[in-house]
Amino acid sequence: MSSLIFDIFKILLTALIIFMVAQLSQRDTLLAAVLASIPLVSVLAMMWMNQDGASNEEIVNFSKDIVWLVIPSLLLFIVMPELIERGWDFYPALGGGLCATIIGYFLMIEVMNRFQSIS
Repeated sequence: MSSLIFDIFKILLTALIIFMVAQLSQRDTLLAAVLASIPLVSVLAMMWMNQDGASNEEIVNFSKDIVWLVIPSLLLFIVMPELIERGWDFYPALGGGLCATIIGYFLMIEVMNRFQSIS
């Protein structure tokens, strides 16, 4: 498969998965949440990395970095619902959750950098 065709396939498959989760959420939020919580993006990214010739070491490092970055990503799902329950509208609460997540990412990346420089 040519590179351009494969790139288009990757984009379409990824978009289809996101679309399917969004559509499913209209019928069954728990099942949609289960599907959304599966690390599909990470799995697809590792598959695309492998297909594109990434080494096993690169894929292992990518996977380990994801583990550490899951922690700050949880802030979105803690902060946003809390803000909504406190009376915030959806988009401002989403923005607050995203800001908390971004700050969390910066802090975790700093921790990761310090930890890696020690070892």
